[in-house]
Amino acid sequence: MATSLPNFLPLFLILCYVGSTMAAVHIVGDQLGWRPHVNYYSWVRSKSIKVGDTLVFNYDATKDYSVAEVTQFKFIACNASNAKFFDNSGTSSVTLTEPGQHYFMAQNHCLGDQMVFSVLV
Repeated sequence: MATSLPNFLPLFLILCYVGSTMAAVHIVGDQLGWRPHVNYYSWVRSKSIKVGDTLVFNYDATKDYSVAEVTQFKFIACNASNAKFFDNSGTSSVTLTEPGQHYFMAQNHCLGDQMVFSVLV
C-alpha cells in the first residue's frame, strides 16, 4: 500500500494546479459597467462567484465614481472611509481571496444612485 502513494502524487499535484487556475474574471454590470441606476443585485444573482475570482469594475473616473470594499457596518451607513479597498482610477480589480460576504459601494453614489452590492463567496 505504501508503494502506491507516490504514484498518486503527480495526479494530486495536477489536480491542485487545475483547481487553482479555475478562477474567473467577472465584469461588474457586464456591458453596463459600474455606474448609477444599475441593478447590481440582479447582476450578482446571475453569477457564480467563488473565492479566487476577480471582480473588474469599469467606470468613468471623470464623473467622481469609485469602488470601495467596506465592512457590513460601513456598507449599511454608506460610508467608504477606511475601506478595505478603494480606487477611483476608472478600472478597478478586486480578487476575492477570502470566503464570506463582501460589500462594495461607490463613495459618493451609494444612497440615491445605488452603486452598491454585496456578494457571498
